[in-house]
Parts: sequence; structure tokens; C-alpha cells
Amino acid sequence: MNINRKYIIIFGTLILLLVCITGTVTYYKEKEKVAQIPDVKQSDPIFFQDYPVSLSRLKDFISFCNSGVFSDIEELKNKKIKEVVCTLEAKTKKVVLEGKKLLVGSYIPSFSPLDSIISFKTDRYVGISVDLKDVVREYDSSLLDKDKLYFCSISEPSWTDPFYLQIEPKQNLIFDRGDVCCGGIKMDKIPFMNFSGFIPDAEFLSNKLYLVDEQTVSEVMNKQSFSEIKEILKDYPIIWQMEKPIIP
Repeated sequence: MNINRKYIIIFGTLILLLVCITGTVTYYKEKEKVAQIPDVKQSDPIFFQDYPVSLSRLKDFISFCNSGVFSDIEELKNKKIKEVVCTLEAKTKKVVLEGKKLLVGSYIPSFSPLDSIISFKTDRYVGISVDLKDVVREYDSSLLDKDKLYFCSISEPSWTDPFYLQIEPKQNLIFDRGDVCCGGIKMDKIPFMNFSGFIPDAEFLSNKLYLVDEQTVSEVMNKQSFSEIKEILKDYPIIWQMEKPIIP
């Protein structure tokens, strides 16, 4: 009886050892498969979805969009105001795993001059970046000598990315009819205007930038009515604006 129990224990131990060995071999085979996937070019941010799903991803997207303003593409040369629209384009890449060809998908950001975009498509995630110094220079170049200028922007209808609100939470107001952003910006650096989000289901998308003063920024940000804010800003100059139709 004791001899049978001894053989049972030995047999069970061998089975357990076999399971452990099999598991280890499988693990390293899978690890080798991953190692065989070629590295993706890292010069541009890579997103594995059609929109940024985190604040860090959004910041990567905005940085890419801002850098597009200073690109050397022909369409942006000699522009009085440098402005671009950025999107996330689906890309596929062929990889070989154990002799089998597979397609690996990702989203790569790309940009186009704003004036080359005739219309936006509903539910498409886009970013807009504009060189604010160009805007001020075109409106009144003497203002560039000031240390700080104050602005308010209005987007209609509402389309701001919720993650974008975390970048400057105290400068943004979101209403059903539109978004409002106000703040002071130093002119001694490279200031940008940035907008980012999903194109809403509407007839058009409109953005307007107003040149205001510090007191007006405080007054606007303390309002809880979109209509009241528009009434306040109508007395200030619009120094940049964009309106594009939206198609389904």
C-alpha cells in the first residue's frame, strides 16, 4: 500500500514538473513573437485609437499640431497667419510572425493647412493650432511689444475634448451652445491657440478670438450664461475667426 502511494506521489510530481516546463517554454515563445515585431518609427506620436484617451496623449497630439505650424511644407510658406488642422489617420503596417504576414494597425497624426480644409466631417477627431503671434501681428504689430495680452475665444457649437479642460481648467467654460476660453498669454515666447475635440453633429463649426483686457477675462469667467458672455464680447474686436461647414 505504501509502495503504491510512493509511486502516485512520484507520478504526480512528474506531471507538475511537466506542466511547469510547458508553461515556461510557451512564455518564451510568445516573448520571441513580440520581439519579432519591427519597431515603429517614433518621430511622431502613435495612438492605438482614433482619438487621445489620456491627458498625456492629448498633450502629444497638441505638441505635434503646434510643430506643424512651423513646418516647411509649401502650403504654409508666405502665409500671414500660420494655422493648421490636425487629424489622426489610420495606418497599417505589415509584420511577419512565424512566417505569417500580419497587419498591425495604429493611428498616426497628420496636419494640413487650415485654408485647405473646405469642410469638417461629423464625429471626426481634429485639432486646430494657430500661431498667435501671427494673429496679433496682422491685427496690430505694436501689440507684440506688450508683455502680456488677454484673449477670449468662443466656439460654436460645443466640441471641446474633456481632457483638454484639464490643461487649463480655470480658463474654460462649457455650455450646450458653445465653449468659452479666456486668459492672459505672454508674448515673449511662442504663443499658440489650440482647439481639440470631436466635430459635432451640426451645420457648421465656428471659432472666434477676441482681444480683451484683464478685467473682462475675470468678468466673463464668472458668468454662467452663454448669452451673457456673447453680449459682453460683442464690444471687443474679433482678431481671428474660422467657420467651416460640417458634413455627415
